[in-house]
Amino acid sequence: MKSETIGKLSEALAKAQGAMEFAKKDSMNPHFKNKYADIAAIIDAVRAPLSNNGLSYVQLIEQEGSDQFLVTQLNHI
Repeated sequence: MKSETIGKLSEALAKAQGAMEFAKKDSMNPHFKNKYADIAAIIDAVRAPLSNNGLSYVQLIEQEGSDQFLVTQLNHI
């Protein structure tokens, strides 16, 4: 089910984004010799701000023919 309007979702997302800090670049790319934020660091950076504003996300793999897609769904209370 999807909402007809996204006013409350947009408000909650704006508040969450205002509370988010940059993800820590704590992993090393051996090929390019640079640091990057791995998925665990990204989740650590967004989990509390999203949750504190009634937001959550779900990631699902969908298939269309022989292609697979990662779909991220943002949910609001």
